[in-house]
Order: sequence, then structure tokens, then C-alpha cells
Amino acid sequence: MVNRILILIAILFIYGCSSTHIIKSETPISADKCNVKIYSSLQSAQKHGEIEELCIVTGTSSGSFSHTVGTAINKHSNKVCDCGANKAFIQAQDAGTLGTASVTLVGFKHINKKTVVKDKKIYELAKKCQLKGGVWINDICQIELD
Repeated sequence: MVNRILILIAILFIYGCSSTHIIKSETPISADKCNVKIYSSLQSAQKHGEIEELCIVTGTSSGSFSHTVGTAINKHSNKVCDCGANKAFIQAQDAGTLGTASVTLVGFKHINKKTVVKDKKIYELAKKCQLKGGVWINDICQIELD
């Protein structure tokens, strides 16, 4: 009995502790396709458009030799794929005043991406072209006349 308890403690130490709270479940992303982009804050994630939060993942660096926030992120960021997210922002972090670092990640997806306009003049010309029923190709408005 004592051996089983020691084995359980060892397994928990090796894998570390984490929890996932599902806000809105989407189709999970398989482990082989799980490549999570981490944003440093909600504001940095919103720079790329409106977001929809899918889950909250909290984890620690427990069971690692390195007890940094980066380690905690690396250990637990893939868990946002379980709720269908491939992006996450850091909601909270603790560098490990008690020996282990911890992090809270919010998995999300962008629902309205912002359009990046490099040349405002060309953008306005293309927009006028489209309003007249044309197609903007290679800086020229193409309109088919009947």
C-alpha cells in the first residue's frame, strides 16, 4: 500500500499539476497538429482582432529541473488544443516564490481578424473599384462592361 502511494506521488511530481476549465468547447486539435502561439497578454492577442475565449489552463513547473514561467508555459500550453484552441494569452504568472513557477493561460480563437493596410491610398482605390462592381488586380481596377 505504501509503495502505491509513493508511486502516485512520484507520478504527480513528474507530470506536474494542471487544471483545465472549458468555457466553450470546440473540436479538439490533435496532438500532432497542436502548435500553440502564446501571446504575452490579452491586449497583445486583441491587436490581431476580436477573440473568443475557449478555455483556461493553469499549470506549474513542478516535476521539472527548471522552475521558470517559460517551463510552466511549455509544459501546459498544449492543453489548450484539447478545447479547440491553437492560441493562448498569459492571464497570470508567478515566477515561483515557493520553488515552482505557475502560469494561467487562456486558450482562444480569433473571430474577426483585423485587416492590415499597408498603403491607405491603394486600399481606398481598391474599395471604390469593388463598390462599382470591379475587381482590383495589380493596382488596376478591372470592370467588365456588357
